[in-house]
Amino acid sequence: MRSLLSLAHDEQVGAATKLMPKSIEMSIAIIPRRDDGPIAHWSEAGPRAHTVQFYGEDISLIKELSCFIGAALMAGDAAVVIATKAHRDGLTHRLQSLGFDTAKAFEQARYVPLDAAETLEKFMLDGMPDAALFDEIIGSVLGRAAAAAEGKTPRIAAFGEMVALLWAEGNTEAALRLEELWNDLAQRYPFYLRCAYPMSGFDREDHSSSFQRICGAHSHVFPVESYSELINEEQRLRTVTLLQQKAQALETEMAERKQVEEALRHAKAELESLVEQRTAALRQLSARLLRLQDTERRRIARDLHDSLGQCLVGLKLNVDMLRHSPGREELWSEAERLMQQSISEVRTLSYLLYPPTMDAGGIASAARWYVEGFGQRSGLKVTLDAPNDLGRLPEAIELTLYRVLQETLTNVHRHSGASEAHVSVLEDAEQVILEVKDNGRGIPEKLLRQFHATGAGMGVGLAGIRERAWELGGKLEVESDGGTLVRVTVPLTAMVQHEPQTQSGLVA
Repeated sequence: MRSLLSLAHDEQVGAATKLMPKSIEMSIAIIPRRDDGPIAHWSEAGPRAHTVQFYGEDISLIKELSCFIGAALMAGDAAVVIATKAHRDGLTHRLQSLGFDTAKAFEQARYVPLDAAETLEKFMLDGMPDAALFDEIIGSVLGRAAAAAEGKTPRIAAFGEMVALLWAEGNTEAALRLEELWNDLAQRYPFYLRCAYPMSGFDREDHSSSFQRICGAHSHVFPVESYSELINEEQRLRTVTLLQQKAQALETEMAERKQVEEALRHAKAELESLVEQRTAALRQLSARLLRLQDTERRRIARDLHDSLGQCLVGLKLNVDMLRHSPGREELWSEAERLMQQSISEVRTLSYLLYPPTMDAGGIASAARWYVEGFGQRSGLKVTLDAPNDLGRLPEAIELTLYRVLQETLTNVHRHSGASEAHVSVLEDAEQVILEVKDNGRGIPEKLLRQFHATGAGMGVGLAGIRERAWELGGKLEVESDGGTLVRVTVPLTAMVQHEPQTQSGLVA
């Protein structure tokens, strides 16, 4: 305690000015009111009160505080100021300009200025004010001040902004606890306490609850100077009305913002869910494509071994026998047949992998060749409707349409139970459309909805077709009503895309 008072004494000696002439009697009337705003005598609320002052500008706080502290000193009472250095210096200068001898009041122990941060540090433990230390330190300061006060009923005007420092640090609970400790201390000492907070510290929506708790901890609340400076009731009523309108508008905006935030959270959750589903579907597709590649390689290897391989083995045996019996005509005939069959097998396998007619005649020629051969191999009645004058398309589009045709007819044969399938190719200036429709059992509605929503549940065939369409900026449509219709639309001006479009652009 001695160190706090010694520091305060050093500050006051440096700031002391000449005493006001004794012939001039001090009275509260000499303290300016118009500039400082309407303010009551510091003790009108009773010997014990706990008020809070919210302010916008430091100069307004200093003016208000000079009236509060000046009235106490003028009445012979004591004043305790626990503030920042800037506010203590400003108050001292203001009081001296009004004619108060703050140095003499300090020597009399009636004026006790203390540093807020240093005083606060002395009773804080683990981020919270300690009640015992607070009572010891602040209680002793108030006791000395009460003893120095003049008159039969000693009174103390106290100002503190330690709570404002805690609030500025974000330690709201510590600030509120300190307000409670001041209220407890008021039961033992006759002081009128005024706290102060800068209103700029309450500039967020989530400050509302704490702000109300702070106001609730005080017996009186003084608004910022912009309201206090209004000179008549009419101006104040207009100001209150304007503030009410702004508050209502703000509440409406906040409610609308919460609705938008909730909608955004909902949309984000849906998007994340969709992304997870799409990611899972793509992973499944990748795994299935790898399996399909292995399956296709095994099929080609089996065809080469069982068909072409057997022909070549038979041909080799015939050649060996012809070496010993070159005159046997039946061996030459069998060798020729085996060579022709080998050539046919190689041609068929090559055409299935990539038909050379595509390079010569485009997708229409390749589609006719494939549809004819597929009908013969599968037993399905397959018809094709393609314009005779269908021109050449970009190579990537032709190859995609050919692979889609292969995959779709394979699915019809394996899964639909259909007896007929119809293929059509349509073209205009902007796009080309490939349709395959069968008369089979169709796709269950539940699976079709799942495929439209997530792209999963239909196997690798349709998923692969959709991926191919995506790559060219196109789309896949699947309908199932008395059979299944698969429609792939590809824009003729499309650029190859690296990522799929949004779901709304994928499936109708």
